[in-house]
Amino acid sequence: MIRQASLEDLTEIISLERICFGEDAWSEQNFRDVLASGITKIFVYAIEAKIAAYAVLTVIFDEAHLDNIAVHPEYRRQGIARELIVYLLDILKDIRIKKITLEVRVSNTAAINLYKSLGFVIEGVRKKYYNDQEDAFIMWRYDQS
Repeated sequence: MIRQASLEDLTEIISLERICFGEDAWSEQNFRDVLASGITKIFVYAIEAKIAAYAVLTVIFDEAHLDNIAVHPEYRRQGIARELIVYLLDILKDIRIKKITLEVRVSNTAAINLYKSLGFVIEGVRKKYYNDQEDAFIMWRYDQS
């Protein structure tokens, strides 16, 4: 089940964030700010009341940014990230947002391939984007409908 996150989900989201991203994890305050912002939403993918994945999406004017996405290691390679992104793309289509962007580690081949399969294309590089100085690809998807 995919739904919008609430404050009650925060502890579980932060735990998942730390499991998935370690040193690069967002802080609790980052997530609180997101939930309070009004322009950024967190969506969770729950399996039997456990949060298996989440995604953070910001919509500004006529474009969106996939700020963050994480899938618990126990649930990877089951299509959950794809399902979550497709859900977000459907929301964007409903509100007539035709452009979405994201950053992804240049070494994250699995994620890059997933994004490409969903219509994202690499359009640039952010040098030393991550804490460990790894570069990020900037990817965009344009809905032509």
